[in-house]
Amino acid sequence: VVASAMLAACIASADVVESSCPSEECRKQAPDMRDVPDVLLLQMSSKHGSVTFEEIEAHSDRPAAGFNLPPWAAGGEIARRIFREEAAYQPLASAASTARYWHAPVDHFAPQGKVGGTFRQKFYANWEFFKKGGPVFFELGGESPVRGPPGGFTRRLASERAALLVVVEHRFYGDSIPNGSMNSSNLKLLTVDQALADYAAAFIDWYSAEERLPKGTKWFIFGGSYPGALASWFRIAYPDKSVGSLSSSGVVNAIFDFVMFDVSITRAIGPRCAEAHRAITTAFESFVLARGADEAFAKALLGCRPGMLDGDFFYMLADALAMMVQYSSKSILCSNITGLDYESVTAKAIMENAAALIKDSWGAHFGTSCFYDTACISDPTNGPNDRAWRWQKCYELAYLQSAPLPNQLEDGQPLPKPLRSSLVNMSYMVGQCYAMFGEFNAIRGAIEESAAKINAQFGGPQPKARKVFYSNFADDPWMEASVMPPRDVDDEQPYEAALCDDCGHCMDLHTPRSSDPVELQQVRARFTKYLDSWLAEE
Repeated sequence: VVASAMLAACIASADVVESSCPSEECRKQAPDMRDVPDVLLLQMSSKHGSVTFEEIEAHSDRPAAGFNLPPWAAGGEIARRIFREEAAYQPLASAASTARYWHAPVDHFAPQGKVGGTFRQKFYANWEFFKKGGPVFFELGGESPVRGPPGGFTRRLASERAALLVVVEHRFYGDSIPNGSMNSSNLKLLTVDQALADYAAAFIDWYSAEERLPKGTKWFIFGGSYPGALASWFRIAYPDKSVGSLSSSGVVNAIFDFVMFDVSITRAIGPRCAEAHRAITTAFESFVLARGADEAFAKALLGCRPGMLDGDFFYMLADALAMMVQYSSKSILCSNITGLDYESVTAKAIMENAAALIKDSWGAHFGTSCFYDTACISDPTNGPNDRAWRWQKCYELAYLQSAPLPNQLEDGQPLPKPLRSSLVNMSYMVGQCYAMFGEFNAIRGAIEESAAKINAQFGGPQPKARKVFYSNFADDPWMEASVMPPRDVDDEQPYEAALCDDCGHCMDLHTPRSSDPVELQQVRARFTKYLDSWLAEE
C-alpha cells in the first residue's frame, strides 16, 4: 500500500525544520527520520533542496542511506557523491514503507521436540507497482541493517514488471537479534544455513499466507556482495522457493587466506599508483614502529589512540585505500596519491596527504570505527553490526585479507609486492578472531575447515545452482572470491563482467543512468533477458 501521506508528512516536517529551526537546540527537537525509508530521503532531497545529506545525518542514526557502503564508511564524500547521483535519478513516485516485523524461529535446526522460540525479524515491502499475477522481487539482507524497501536497479525492474518489492533483515544485524544477545555462545546461531532458512520456507511461506498472495506467485531473488552469495546458495538449498536469482558481486568462494584481494587492487590501479600506495604504507610503518611520539602522531592522523593494536591500525589503513578502488573511486585515489614527488616529499607529508584523503572520502570517524578495533569488537555490548560480520568471517566464511608474502607464487608466478603492511598477516587475523570471540572453536584450524565446508556444500567458485545470473566488475577486488573460470558454469548459471575503469562492487544494483559505461549497461541488459526468460517459465 502506498503511504503517500507519510511522504507528504516527511517533506512538510523537513521544510519546517529548515525554516523554523535556526538553532542547534531547536534542530535537536526536530522529527526523527530514523524510520523514514531511504527512497523517501532521496525523494525529499531531490524535490526539496532544504533536505540535504547533512540534514539526514543530523536527524538519523545512519549516514544518508547505505547504497552498498559499509555503515562505518558512509560519512564522507564518496557517500555524498553516491547520494547525489541516486537522488538525481531516483523517480519521485512515492515508495513509502514502514518497518514491519515477523516472528522468525530462533533455531531452524533445533532437535525435534526442543522449543527454540522466535525473534522479531525486520522487513520492508513496497506494493507500489504490484498487480495481481506479478512476481515478488525478494532482496536478501546482508551484513548491515535494512532501512527501507529495495531501490536502485531492483526497483526499476519492479516498476516495469508489476512486481512486489520485499527485503528482510539478516539475523543478528540491525534490529533482528535472536535472544537479544551478541555473546559468542548465542552467535553460534549466526550461520549461512540459519539465514537461508529464515528467508526460505519460513518467511516466504509466512508472508505469502499473511498477504494472501495469489497461488503460484513467483519469487525472484536479488543480492549483492555477501547477499549475492546468499542469492546463489538460496537456489541450491531451496530451489523450489524461487524461479531465479541475481548474484551481484556474489562472494560464493569462501577463501581462508584471501591474499588475492591485495593482488587484485595492485593490478587494478597499475604500477605507478601501486608504488604510491606502498609509499604510504611505508611512511606509516616508519612512524608507528618507531614508537613514542612518532607512533602517537601517525595514529592520531586518523583519529586513533596510540595503544591501538598495530595490526588493527594497518588493516584499517589498507581497507581505507582499497575501498576507494572497490567502490568505483580508483581514479580519485590514484590522481591524488600520484600527485606527490616521492623522491623529495617527507614521510610526514605523505601520511598527512593520505589521512586527509581518507577522512574526506569516508568521514572523520572512519579510523575510529569499532569495526577495526579488536578491543571494541570484543565487547558484545558495543552494537551488533560490526561484531556480527566479524563473527561470520571468523566462524564460517573467512575471506581473511592477508598481505602477500615475499616471493609468494600463484599458479607458478610471483605475486606483486604487497600494498598493505606485512603486519596484516594470517597470524594476526586468526589470532584476532580468538581475541574477539574467545575459544569459540576448540580447534585453531576451524576457520579454514569451516570455509572449506561451505565450499563443499555449495560448490565454491563453481556453484551447484540453477538459474543464477552472476555479475562482476573489473575494479572490484571481491571478484576474486566470486565464480571463477570457466565463468559461465553452464547456460543456467550465466556470468557477465563489466570490464571498465571505476566499475566497482555491486555497481549494477545502483539506479541506471544514461551516463553509465556501455559495459555496465550490457551487464544489466543481459541479466534482464534471463530475468524475463526465467519469470516466463511455467
